[in-house]
Amino acid sequence: MGKCIVILEDKKSTLEMMEMALQDNGYNVVAINHHEPVDYIVDFAPKLILLDIRLSNGYGHLLCEDLKKNPQTSKIPVILVSGAGNLEKIAKEYKADNYLAKPFSMDDLLSMTKKHIL
Repeated sequence: MGKCIVILEDKKSTLEMMEMALQDNGYNVVAINHHEPVDYIVDFAPKLILLDIRLSNGYGHLLCEDLKKNPQTSKIPVILVSGAGNLEKIAKEYKADNYLAKPFSMDDLLSMTKKHIL
C-alpha cells in the first residue's frame, strides 16, 4: 500500500467518499469519524491528515493546534476540511498547512493530497 493518510470526518458519507477516492489512487487510508487524541494518530505514522473542523465529539481546529505543537506530529501536513465561511482564517490561526472548502470535487481532494505528499 501507499503512504498513509488519516481522515477525521464526522459525516459518514463524506468520509466514505474521501476514503474510496484516496484508496483508488493508491493511498493507505485510516478513516475516523470522530475526534481522537494526538497519541492515537501518531500510531498510524501518517504522511498527511485531512481534518474536519467540526467533529461529533470535538473540534478539529483545536486538534490541528495540538498536532502542530507536538514534536512527533508537528511536521505532518494537516489540511482542514470544512464548509465554514472563514476557513482560510481558521487554517492560518491554527497552523494548518492548507484547507479544502466543502463542497469539493474528488479532483480537488486528490490534487491537494498530491501537493502535500511528496
